[in-house]
Amino acid sequence: MKNQYLGDIGDYGKYGLLRFLASKGIQIGVNWYLTKNDNSNDGKFKEYLDREKEPWMIDQDLFSQLQIIKSNPKSTVKAVKALNLIPGAVYYAGCLDLIDLTPKERSIARDQWFAESSICLQNTNLIFADPDNGISFRLTSRAKNNEKYIFPSDIETYYRMGKDVVFYCHKGRRSNAAWLKVRADLIAILGDAYTLTLTYHKGTQRSYIFVIHPERLQTYWDMLREFVDTDWKQVFEIEPVWQSVDVFQTVYPTK
Repeated sequence: MKNQYLGDIGDYGKYGLLRFLASKGIQIGVNWYLTKNDNSNDGKFKEYLDREKEPWMIDQDLFSQLQIIKSNPKSTVKAVKALNLIPGAVYYAGCLDLIDLTPKERSIARDQWFAESSICLQNTNLIFADPDNGISFRLTSRAKNNEKYIFPSDIETYYRMGKDVVFYCHKGRRSNAAWLKVRADLIAILGDAYTLTLTYHKGTQRSYIFVIHPERLQTYWDMLREFVDTDWKQVFEIEPVWQSVDVFQTVYPTK
């Protein structure tokens, strides 16, 4: 996440989903995976906030709040907390700034940053991670540009803390088989976890992968099915639940 992305069309879906879960009594912890702004055009898809509310814009209050954020070019993720966009949420906003560090320094700084996030979010139920690019099974904490990714070890640490996890990840150029393998590789690491995936289809495709403890699978499945059965179904779709290492087994179909 970069502050320059704040309020873009992807945020409308992201906050819509998290607000719905919060309304169901889920205590959400947010790790922004905050990185420094750059000179790219990423995050500039905010013109939808200048138009009249369209049929797919389900949450009028959220729409209005994001308009407030857009009106201030200096807005940062702190505005999300100030405006209570995700009711009851706890936020970790440490910036993962590793650009000018040596490989060893990057590794030390990232480990410290992640440890701080674990302490900050220890009393939450569901940890939402918002890395720029999603998950990487290849990069290490010593590698350049690792700050743009969540690591499987990050997810495992949160999961072993007893937390359920949801993280942003885009499919990119992955084939369907490779996209499914992302979930299989996570399950291979975590053992008993289940994954659920929601994809938001406004702007570029954005997916949210949930990693859920077995005893809470039914609860999350029911909540997410309820979510996509509302008017949010215009822009969100849900994939089946998968739980297997070598063979993908549908636990709950989408219909």
